[in-house]
Amino acid sequence: MFSLYNTVLHAGLIFGLLAWPLGFLFRRSRYRGLRERLTIYPPELTAVLAGSRPIWIHAASVGEVRSAAPLVSRMKMLWPGRKLLVSTVTVTGRRTVRETLPDVEGVVYLPLDLPWLVSRSLRKLQPELIILLETEIWPNFIRAAHRSKVPTVVLSGRLSPRGARMYQRFRGLFRPVLDEVSGFGMQDDENAGRMLRLGVDPGKVAVTGSLKHAAAEPGPVPEVPDPGNARAPVLVAGSTHRGEEEMLLDVFPELRRLHPGLLLILAPRHPERFGEVERLLRERRLRYRRQSETSGVRPGGYEVLLLDTLGDLPRYYGCADVAFVGGSLVPAGGHNLIEPARWGKPVLFGPHRSNVAGFARELLEQGGGVEVHDRQGLLRVVEGLLSDKERASAMGRRARYAADADREVLSRSMSLLCRQLRDTPSPGAARESAP
Repeated sequence: MFSLYNTVLHAGLIFGLLAWPLGFLFRRSRYRGLRERLTIYPPELTAVLAGSRPIWIHAASVGEVRSAAPLVSRMKMLWPGRKLLVSTVTVTGRRTVRETLPDVEGVVYLPLDLPWLVSRSLRKLQPELIILLETEIWPNFIRAAHRSKVPTVVLSGRLSPRGARMYQRFRGLFRPVLDEVSGFGMQDDENAGRMLRLGVDPGKVAVTGSLKHAAAEPGPVPEVPDPGNARAPVLVAGSTHRGEEEMLLDVFPELRRLHPGLLLILAPRHPERFGEVERLLRERRLRYRRQSETSGVRPGGYEVLLLDTLGDLPRYYGCADVAFVGGSLVPAGGHNLIEPARWGKPVLFGPHRSNVAGFARELLEQGGGVEVHDRQGLLRVVEGLLSDKERASAMGRRARYAADADREVLSRSMSLLCRQLRDTPSPGAARESAP
């Protein structure tokens, strides 16, 4: 199975390199970081890590990077002498590291998962410990770390039913790799159970929670450029995907008719789609502003604020009367529900929520969230909440309670890491502060 896996990866690498000139011309962003993915690191990175064995945190993209912020802060507080290295696989993830994790000594793209590349990367960077956030199981990377006697720990671990079926189908590839992971800190009992059913040693599996629960408050509510009616209600639709914007824009005119002045703050999940969503707004003759272009713009005159700036969505949820979180009305697995919940906002999401199943269930059980299935459901629920401020406020309070329920995630995560390291923080330093 490993031979087949590596044959496919090498074939993909050869094809990618042959197609590189054409791909670089038309889709340049896909080739950013190729040198680092081939383990050709800049001299300044190797210089800053020289003489140390850094802790390597792998955070695939923006969401994982943001969730790493409290972990990085706690590590720097407890282990000030250790250097931290963060890897990502996306351009936006790397940019987010630079913006939100200033304390880390280095940031790189994860090497391509080929045996000779990951082994060379480990020799060059010499990590003492590797932390994989959520479910980033790269077989050759983990095997090379195990052979180099570098422990790997999964934190905020999640495994969807679909992912579990895939791991079971290819158990010849994944079972030996899972056995070589030193510890699994899973988000909840459900995710831990799936890992155990794959045959992972129960002594390696613990429920530590999601690091997104430990995220700091996102800061003050931004001042939204006045759309013409400062007291008008606001619907924030965050992390939306293709297909979801169409549904939202289908129901928006009716919502605005029922609630004059309603402002829609629309934040597509992927930056490369900002232009595509802007074309949708033009086709529907909706008056809009791009957030990146609102400086100096006269107040009034628009219905939709297109949030085309990175890293601002968590704060903009604070403006909402109602929040919808995307990637859930289409089969993308859903995105961060905790961000609007921590602001005390009623949270709407669709049925495709495998990425956030645990917290979605908590929101539904606590009464802080509502699952919608289609345009009609979206229209009915949003209109109902905008019409009944008391109900919306009560839902928001329950959402906030669900988001604040687990404040020990950092302590449990750090305890799992300490088992793999020589240093053990004092009980007082490791204990979470009361909320």
